[in-house]
Amino acid sequence: MREQGVSIIGEPKVKPWGQTVAYIADPDGHYIEICSPME
Repeated sequence: MREQGVSIIGEPKVKPWGQTVAYIADPDGHYIEICSPME
């Protein structure tokens, strides 16, 4: 993804409630949250 201009803002981390969350920014600087489903 970095080759397409995406910046990794936060590496994937497992939250206390069990969800994995990561943060990226697109080439225009918009932040995007990527999450695993809640179970």
